[in-house]
Amino acid sequence: MKKIFTFCFAVFLSTALFAGGASAPTGSSAGGKAVVSAPGVFPITREKVTLDTFIVFSADACDDLPTNTSLADLEALTNVHLNLVIANGAEENEKFNLLMNSGQYPEVIIKSVGGSDLVRYGTTEKMFIPLNDLIDNYSINLKKYFQDYPWVRESMTSPDGNIYGIPSIDSGAKVVGHGSISHKLWINNAWLTKLGLSRPTTTEEFRNVLRAFKTRDPNGNGKADEIPLSGAYGTWAADPYLYLLNAFGYYNDNLVMLKNDTFQPVANQNYIRDGLVYIKSLYDEDLLDPASLSQQMEQLMAIGNQPNDIVLGSFTAGHLAMGLDIANIERARQYTTLEPLRGPTGYRAIPFSGDESRPTAGMFMITDKCKEPVVAIRVSDAFNTEEWAIRTQVGIKGRNWDVADPGTFGMDGQTPAKYKYLNFLYSGVGGEKNDTLGWIWRQMETNWKLLFQVSGDIRDTSNYEGFLYQETLKLVPYAADVQVVPPLSYSEDVASRMSRISTPLSDYVKNSFVEFITGKRNLNTDWEDYKQNLERLGYSEYVNTMQTAYNAIKK
Repeated sequence: MKKIFTFCFAVFLSTALFAGGASAPTGSSAGGKAVVSAPGVFPITREKVTLDTFIVFSADACDDLPTNTSLADLEALTNVHLNLVIANGAEENEKFNLLMNSGQYPEVIIKSVGGSDLVRYGTTEKMFIPLNDLIDNYSINLKKYFQDYPWVRESMTSPDGNIYGIPSIDSGAKVVGHGSISHKLWINNAWLTKLGLSRPTTTEEFRNVLRAFKTRDPNGNGKADEIPLSGAYGTWAADPYLYLLNAFGYYNDNLVMLKNDTFQPVANQNYIRDGLVYIKSLYDEDLLDPASLSQQMEQLMAIGNQPNDIVLGSFTAGHLAMGLDIANIERARQYTTLEPLRGPTGYRAIPFSGDESRPTAGMFMITDKCKEPVVAIRVSDAFNTEEWAIRTQVGIKGRNWDVADPGTFGMDGQTPAKYKYLNFLYSGVGGEKNDTLGWIWRQMETNWKLLFQVSGDIRDTSNYEGFLYQETLKLVPYAADVQVVPPLSYSEDVASRMSRISTPLSDYVKNSFVEFITGKRNLNTDWEDYKQNLERLGYSEYVNTMQTAYNAIKK
């Protein structure tokens, strides 16, 4: 049955989405031998072309990349086979760097590549080829996206005027998505009600709630098995300190704050120390799950989905399905986001990335090894449609999604719905996880999520995106009073220097926070040494360089 769905969708794409122009080949690829069809006409070539492609595998996104049905549909549409060089998430940067440094890198790179590496491998080492002419001459969807959202092209362009990577971006329009506020804490409201507790609004009220969760048997099984607060390390917005530190002052893991057009460091502020003192006190009382400082999302989900008795009182994560099986509606219904806590100084805010999506520097790059660059850009261009975003992010039409019911509306309650979820695919929920790609490969998308109808029970899996949207809107009034950092451009030398600073600096901060919380380092005697090490790693240079780049685009 899967083959029938897959074939039908490929035919739908090739006939409905990209119709227009003769299907006969029109010329040869610049620098290649394949004869390709006119822009927007599929298949791209009559003779199958193979592109060696580096791609990152994430087990929480799909089951098996070589057999992923999204990639099979793409091949059926384009007649282009991607010969995959796969790196799992834990090794992606190491394997990518080894490949690039060895000179044995593939023709196409599909992974998130930062601006400094784009400059290094594009401008300096000439391993990534410029995409400007390829986009202008051979794309349809990419060019239209630039026309609709002209600022996106500007943000993609390196200082030398070239584009070396097609970014990933949810939307070029102004719209709040659930990722606009990622530092969420999910709390068990059923436990609050059973224990006669109000929703906490301050850090001390939150401490008392966690104590009650731990000692008053809210799951009613007569066992001391409750975990008051958990999370996950190095997983999207799941580190508990990301939410909790923001009760003491602004913190984001980009380590800077932009306010009044001035960049300021945040990781070395005294309010961060005060926040860590508070978090350590929760840890010392066994209110903060020690595993949350080292476990991955899969371990967090194992806690949240423990059969029979619910043991999880609250957890931090970018969205609910990172800790719970949302198909278990009865259990999932117990949890909602908690508004930001007010700290001892009265500060109460949460980082907000704004209502305008920011593109990554690059998600799809073509290297100088590519024998058919026009074929490669055409594959990327095919990916940049509303329908293809839905295919790779939602699943198969008729199984995971379908046309919306007449008279229904999307997530905002105002936009007429165009599609509807039949179920929601996440970590295997609602269908085969191998029918979607998740964040493994996303490119420039329009506001397709707003077009999915929300009707009936908001906690049904078919309404999950709508639920997340509503939960996020609850937090928007608490958005921190800071500016969103725009995409910044650097010269070749500066970009290379920033690349050498940023990763060690970020790793040091994360590791230090964990060591301070667990007591491996002392917040009284080791704090000044921590700040001095930040300077040795180039923290001030990092902040000042961002300021200089920002000043250049403000002129």
